[in-house]
Amino acid sequence: MCRLSIEKMNHLHLNAAPCPELMTSVDRIKHKIFRKKFPVLGRALDSFYQLNPLFQSCAIASIVLWKIFIIYFFVHVVLHKGASASAGAGDLSVIKNAANVNVHASNPNPASVAALRTAGLEFAAAGKLGLKKIVGRQAKAKVNAGGENNQVEALALPIHSTDDKPIRVLHIVTALRDINNGQRGTEHGEDRLVKVFIPVLKNSVESMIAPPYNYQVDVYLVLGWTLTDERRKLIEDALPEGVGLQIWNDAIPLAYDKPSTDVKLKPVTRGLARQHRYVIKDKLEFYDVFSVFEDDMRVSGAHMAHFLEQSAELERLADEAPDTLPAERENPYQKQSFHGALSKKQLRRMMPGFIRVEVLLDEKKFPSQRDLDNVPIDLDFEDEDGGVGTKMFDPKPCCHVPENIGKMPPSPTGDQVMIWETGVKGTVVRKMPAGGNGLLDWVMLQPGPKSKGQEFIGGFWSGMLGLYGDEKKPGAGDPRLIAQQGGWMATREQLIEMHNNQCPDGFFPPYSNTYKQEGLTLNNVEFWSGGFSIFSGTRSGCNMQRVVSLNPEEFGKHFIYHTANNKQKSLPNFRLLKANNFMGQINSVVKAAKKAMGN
Repeated sequence: MCRLSIEKMNHLHLNAAPCPELMTSVDRIKHKIFRKKFPVLGRALDSFYQLNPLFQSCAIASIVLWKIFIIYFFVHVVLHKGASASAGAGDLSVIKNAANVNVHASNPNPASVAALRTAGLEFAAAGKLGLKKIVGRQAKAKVNAGGENNQVEALALPIHSTDDKPIRVLHIVTALRDINNGQRGTEHGEDRLVKVFIPVLKNSVESMIAPPYNYQVDVYLVLGWTLTDERRKLIEDALPEGVGLQIWNDAIPLAYDKPSTDVKLKPVTRGLARQHRYVIKDKLEFYDVFSVFEDDMRVSGAHMAHFLEQSAELERLADEAPDTLPAERENPYQKQSFHGALSKKQLRRMMPGFIRVEVLLDEKKFPSQRDLDNVPIDLDFEDEDGGVGTKMFDPKPCCHVPENIGKMPPSPTGDQVMIWETGVKGTVVRKMPAGGNGLLDWVMLQPGPKSKGQEFIGGFWSGMLGLYGDEKKPGAGDPRLIAQQGGWMATREQLIEMHNNQCPDGFFPPYSNTYKQEGLTLNNVEFWSGGFSIFSGTRSGCNMQRVVSLNPEEFGKHFIYHTANNKQKSLPNFRLLKANNFMGQINSVVKAAKKAMGN
């Protein structure tokens, strides 16, 4: 029996021979581990027990923090990289209910299947697409999508698909609801999915895949509700054979709608218009052109071909342009340059623009504006041979559709087409520099950008004619004149250019800096979908300059049909401007600009 005093026991060194009679079962286990199997650990514990209690606490805290770091590193780096390496599955925490792919065609094209088989909405490289800075960009751009050996090339595109070079298009449609709620001139309780959504989608896609365009099209739907199997079947049956379909159900993001006062997350419906950015980031390497529009916007193959043709011409002009030029004077506007050379930087800020239109359904009940801006309507245009002839707005590209499609009259005249979000007072005209293929001569510069210095692009304003008295030129972001598009389209090359060189906070998520709550604070549908994000200088706007050809044969191709035809019912008639009148007024401004040049 051990006869050690309590005092000796309290100072008993751990390496001393223990007294078996005084050892509990736990003590015996400790003795076996720290004295027999791992004596080094025992000696370390001896040293630890001899430390000052303060140092003991610091040592314990250091060990705990080290363990937390190891766990964090393992979960967020090791496991995430492993997930990214397997099928590209990335951070899905910000995305909910991304539906599995459904390619419903009996014989879909392989490129479509490959693009849509990426399950859900994956992100490469820990949820961040490493869009590599482009240096020495000429005819092509590259983007690093998850590693130096995995690069996506964005090349200059033809305007039509061919067997050896198909043009792959992802048409993204965003819809908040499938049943109209009666607001903004809609009919309460109307089945929007059947009456508007499906007819417009079907007609748009059919025109894209038809000759002479022959685009390879897949469809991605971003929905603010969950589509039932029966309703989904209606969409599948409407789409042409060979078109892939993927659906993101219940895509409205959660956030603090009013960050200063809200204490609970709630659905932020305005954020639904943001969600296409995640889709594009995920699908960037699989498609050549991205078309992103609201569910009532009719976008045709002709629109896409025109966009690609004009984009290619701007690219040719940029390749031929000087690197830098003296800054164009910004003030006073009477001295702004509206012709002459443009630099590469200025031309690469340009892209073809669109304007929403509706067809006037009942002019007695919903008439267009009677008092126009004080600019003459001149529809006499000079042709290539020097002759002069009267030209009217051509409604065919935007608004001629087959019989019995939704609520769209099949063959409206040019005098029935109206706009409501721009006017001659909000635009300027400019003569483009010679070069390229000669496709662009005089163009209209749509409002929005707030660029300065060497990025500024001047134009001739109708106010220079003295028609508005002392009235100042409207601001670049005036919502009544900015011509929101209800969506936009861009090539992969243009998206890369915007993300790397034009958008101050980038085009693709994740969003930070001036964005709040990943872009959900303040930014509304008009910001993400209407064009403020891309075409304005507000907040994180990319300041891209929209260009509209003023060739009367091309002018109508810049107008896109808002098929709901409800703005004419909900807006005052002084906002409703006939496209014919707009075209004639712009022509008057061009003639005045030519006169100012001495032509």
